[in-house]
Amino acid sequence: MGSDRRADAHYLHAPRPLEPVISAPIEAPRALSWRGDSDELLVGAADGTVWSVETAYGTRKLFAGPEEPVQLCTRGPELAIIGASGQLSAFRQGAACWSVDTGLVAAQGLRFGRDGVAAVGDDARGRREVVCFDGSGAELVRVPLPAGAALGTDSVGEYVVARVTQAGLFVRYLEEILPGGDATSHRLRFARAGRVVGVATGGATLWVDPSLPPRNVRLLDTATAALHRDGHTLALGTRHGGVAIVDADGDPAARAHPARVDMHGLPVRAMSFAARGRWLATVADSCRVWAF
Repeated sequence: MGSDRRADAHYLHAPRPLEPVISAPIEAPRALSWRGDSDELLVGAADGTVWSVETAYGTRKLFAGPEEPVQLCTRGPELAIIGASGQLSAFRQGAACWSVDTGLVAAQGLRFGRDGVAAVGDDARGRREVVCFDGSGAELVRVPLPAGAALGTDSVGEYVVARVTQAGLFVRYLEEILPGGDATSHRLRFARAGRVVGVATGGATLWVDPSLPPRNVRLLDTATAALHRDGHTLALGTRHGGVAIVDADGDPAARAHPARVDMHGLPVRAMSFAARGRWLATVADSCRVWAF
């Protein structure tokens, strides 16, 4: 007599799919970004030091950047870092290019676009803005946004923004107007191929297309999430240091009970999949690279 896998306790608690491979000796890591299609992970520490972590060659210190980084973003040899104070700094092959004050006291995102780099966050009055800079650090435009809006780029590097209300997900170009209304509690992040990931305390939501119903993954106290380039493998990190990975296209029962590995002692601050290979990087009290 066959069993229904969705109701099978062994299936719901299957062997964990994540294997820790590297624990990088970096004190107080804060932000990370894989460099392009390589196996090199860049990590910003609280003291401003930028580190390189490679699965084959280990960890090495690169250079001193801004203190308390919030976001790292790479494009080829270029690296942009925004700190907790709102200072945005650009580097090329480890050399400092320029640094500007964005006026954002709560940065939420950082993106390279076709004509430069842009940051999104809240100003000192709690108003959300996108600030765009050219390749020399000159401010191009400052665009006010409704609360809860996130920043991304399309396939050719044009800036796009997204927002979720009770009516659903809305994605617009930066120059267009996002619908008003109260935003949901999701913290949004653009992923590859126009997909949008939203994080809430009860788990993560993946929107493949604004016109289609989203896919939900349940995990209590979720703090951050990342989407693999395959468009459906979703990683989640919790406020208690747990890390889970799940197929957003998979069985609903698995999405409701993702297997979790508890190997961090502090909340997971950030996580990212490598563009090639099967590597997931996470930062919390330590920086770890996982195979999956």
